[in-house]
Amino acid sequence: MTGTTENDSEPTRVVGTGPEDGPALSSTTEDTPAAPGWLEPEVDAAFATLNLSTAELSRYRDSYLDCLAGVPRTTDLDTGHDACRLGLLRALKNGFTLDDAVWRAFGEKLETIESELTSDL
Repeated sequence: MTGTTENDSEPTRVVGTGPEDGPALSSTTEDTPAAPGWLEPEVDAAFATLNLSTAELSRYRDSYLDCLAGVPRTTDLDTGHDACRLGLLRALKNGFTLDDAVWRAFGEKLETIESELTSDL
C-alpha cells in the first residue's frame, strides 16, 4: 500500500501487519519443546516401580517430562538430563519415604531412559 505525504510528492510505503509479516500467534508447526512418543510410556513404567499413587506422582512426572523436553539441543544433553533427574529425585525424596534401594533402581531406570533419549535426538 502506498500513499503521499503533504511535504513530499514521493509515495510512502505503508507497512502492513498481515500474513506477510509472519503469524501473530504461534502455530503447531513452530518449534516448541517436545519429546518423542515413546518417552512417556517408558517414564510411566519407571514411575510405576515406586508403587505410589499415580495421582500423587502426576505433577512430578509431568514436570520431569517437561524438563527433558525443554533441554536445549545446543547444550550438553547429558548434563541437562542429569539436572532433570536429580531435581526430580530431590523433590520426590522430600515428598515420599522409600527405601534407598528403590530410589537407586528408579534413578538407574531414568538414566537408561535418558541415554536412549539422547541417542534418539
